[in-house]
Amino acid sequence: MAEVRVIDVSPYDLRGYISSFVIIDEKVAVVDPGPESSYSKLKESLEGLGVRPDLIFVTHVHLDHAGAAAHLLADYNRSVVYVHPRGVPHVVDPSKLYAAALELTPLLPQTYGRPLNADPRRVVQAEDGLVVNLGSSSIRVLHTPGHASHHMSLVLEPEGVLFTGDSAGVIFNFGGLEVPMPTSPPPFKPKMYLESVAKMERLSPRRFAPTHFGVHDDAPRWLKLAREQVVRWLEAIRSAGPSSDIQALENVIGSIEPSVAQLLKGSEAFAVRGFLDTTIMGLKDALERGEWP
Repeated sequence: MAEVRVIDVSPYDLRGYISSFVIIDEKVAVVDPGPESSYSKLKESLEGLGVRPDLIFVTHVHLDHAGAAAHLLADYNRSVVYVHPRGVPHVVDPSKLYAAALELTPLLPQTYGRPLNADPRRVVQAEDGLVVNLGSSSIRVLHTPGHASHHMSLVLEPEGVLFTGDSAGVIFNFGGLEVPMPTSPPPFKPKMYLESVAKMERLSPRRFAPTHFGVHDDAPRWLKLAREQVVRWLEAIRSAGPSSDIQALENVIGSIEPSVAQLLKGSEAFAVRGFLDTTIMGLKDALERGEWP
């Protein structure tokens, strides 16, 4: 059986915000190496474990998930990275992705850092259904769009660990709280998101591993919550009306999710607010574009 380790690659002094997963079997795999700015945390942890990655999987190419992928390729010369076919060009040359992120929310790309270019000969297109053997275990690729068109999730078999990236929400671990939230930056596709969650539910995974954050038991419960929560937030924002600004919508969400409101009062509020506001923007944009219902 493979061993799964969680490495905290949250930027700066944050904890419980971004996890990278190391799967140790005959081969070693890293799932979501995290932001470029936190690569030193990942590298030190790999050295502490005494392992060298053979395989790198990125659930999608957003800067907080795939930003350090090319660093791993540079430091571990036998490694290759698997990515959704739509994401391959952005791992090879992330300049357009970085520029688009700067235009949308400048603080986040500045926090996550600018990724290096990757050697195209070592970037592998991961087709839907691909199975990659690690030894006693294997990783199955599932294309799960909605959060992003280039999103894929991964199942470690036979352990039943589902690595969801951002395809089924997040679970923030701040201040002793375990707070789930949707992940819906523009251009969010809610119907695709729900179809992707249903696709993952059909596999009956046992453990749930969102990049934000950690590994959790009872995956079916978390998937069901992700499905119900995104609908609840969409309907709450719709009820608030199209003229509502972000601050007003923060209050609306806080009224239906008291745990989110509590996080906004804590020491990590700046990180939570940045994430929450981008999520709200995506849900509001989806409603304005007629993507829901």
